[in-house]
Amino acid sequence: MIVQGDISARFARWGVALIWLLCAAVLIYAGRDAIVHLTFSDPDDALRTVEVRDWMAGQSWFDVSQHRSWPPLGAPMHWSRLVDIPIAALIVLAGLFVDAPMAERVALVAVPLLTLLCLFAIVYALTRRVSGRRDIGVVAAAMLALSLGVLVQFHPLRIDHHGWQITLGALGCLLLVNAQGGRPRYAVLAGIVMAASMTIAIEGLPLAIGIGAVLGLRYFRREAEGPALAAYLMALSAASALLMITTLGWPGAGVFWCDSLSPAYLVPMLAASLVLLAVRRLLPQDRMTMRLAGLALAGAAGAATFAGYSHQCLGGPFAALDPLVYSAWYINVAEGMPIWSQPLDQKILIPVQSILGLVGTLLAIRMDSADRREGWIALLCLQLLSIGVSIMVMRAMGLAHVLALPGSAWLFLTAFRAATGFRRSAARILLGVGCVVVTPIGAEAIASVFLLHAPANQKAETAEGLSDCLTYSGLRGIGALPPTVIFASLDIGSHLLAYTHHSVIATAHHRNRQGMKAVIAAFRTTPDRARPIIMATPAQYLAYCPTAEEVKHYAASDPHSLMAGLLKGRAPHWLEPVPMRKGETIRAYRILRDPQPATKRIATPFMQ
Repeated sequence: MIVQGDISARFARWGVALIWLLCAAVLIYAGRDAIVHLTFSDPDDALRTVEVRDWMAGQSWFDVSQHRSWPPLGAPMHWSRLVDIPIAALIVLAGLFVDAPMAERVALVAVPLLTLLCLFAIVYALTRRVSGRRDIGVVAAAMLALSLGVLVQFHPLRIDHHGWQITLGALGCLLLVNAQGGRPRYAVLAGIVMAASMTIAIEGLPLAIGIGAVLGLRYFRREAEGPALAAYLMALSAASALLMITTLGWPGAGVFWCDSLSPAYLVPMLAASLVLLAVRRLLPQDRMTMRLAGLALAGAAGAATFAGYSHQCLGGPFAALDPLVYSAWYINVAEGMPIWSQPLDQKILIPVQSILGLVGTLLAIRMDSADRREGWIALLCLQLLSIGVSIMVMRAMGLAHVLALPGSAWLFLTAFRAATGFRRSAARILLGVGCVVVTPIGAEAIASVFLLHAPANQKAETAEGLSDCLTYSGLRGIGALPPTVIFASLDIGSHLLAYTHHSVIATAHHRNRQGMKAVIAAFRTTPDRARPIIMATPAQYLAYCPTAEEVKHYAASDPHSLMAGLLKGRAPHWLEPVPMRKGETIRAYRILRDPQPATKRIATPFMQ
């Protein structure tokens, strides 16, 4: 049935499809140079490509270690094969029509854009569900096409897991809204979706808990909502266990990790689920106090199990990082830091879309019809959660911006209808155009006006210089060397693996604690102390990008450090410069080892 004044379902579907098509075309055009030259803007995308290549070349489904990092042992990874499946599938499909390099390129372009198509459909469906109108859903889709903070995770070659996290998170929210009224089938689907999200990255855990909390609040208010909560918790636990076994195998699924889905999180989930099922059978459910007691017992069981069984993870996923790696690397990864540690422009622009959507949702709860209020309230709860997480970890802003879209679209159309209701045409036109202020892109433009005199981002020049070291053409010189092991700075490690046949001591991926510590310790200490660290590895060459922020941090840590001397052109006698091709920024040196019998790698103090 079409709501009065609403658009038809067919028109809405074609409208959303057209918006996605235009958005995809713009993203492809904007990234045409990167596509042609296969230039990865993020080391995770480069390493993900290497992981897919290794899997398709015969590496085990259950083995996601990177064997060309920290050789000969290999570097453990916390990634999931689930993200590799669509990439590999499209490479195989495209390989039926084009050669292997082109098939890979097609997949690297198509996968993020097709994931974005799924997100467009979910945003439309979510907005349609909470607002009851298709036109608001189409407006939300149009706003998504202008949400740069979201689209940055879906541009061509952006194949890492962040786009899937956003898409699955939005789908979980949609299923939560559909589960209202005690419909367990949607709760089961929500549990499966959030289990997949957590399997891909443990960053999905807060939203999984949030969805359970909203279902718990519904159950507290109405006894009929109990089956949906129980179904969600059991589906979440069962699907998580199944995905752990099918992606990690056994005994891999039994290994205790804090940075990925493991027994550290599964056991508390199971404890909460089983206690809830038990108390629902043992306690009378017709009284709110009894239902509250059941929820409290289940929550306490989960929390107590996590505090006791998984106490190592109380400090967070990165609590096990070596102090040197944490201080020299992790705190310099901007996307993992809280919003208050970001540059001024990001501090202001990042929250704008979330706040605008929050205002729209609050007004919708107050002004929209009573039968849709519960859907808006559920959305509001997850908005508040996602905003809180994005304040603490900047990379979570994508989901916060997506969940803001229904409220932003409702706010815009409500304001636009009010503006065009004026009798005078001049007022209608002026106010109608002025409604752009309550769109995400309009609000961000207004906020940008206040940033005209803000200090410029000092990292822009550095990023531009580093990009010269992160391209196939920029690494051709070092790629022409015979296959070897390179003691490279972390920022170029993934790209060396993707563009050359070399191995590296470490990439910027935290489970390789020994390799990362070796690289950081060697570059930050004096040449005399760095030499035994480097000689204890199988590296035959040393390489770094002189314009990278990482190496400047190393040099600034000690004016007498190895990196400080290299940046000044003073290499120690045991490093021999290797000429690179004309125009190449990267610097490379051959490591001159004293002739001595080959010995196995020895443990040095920095590795302890």
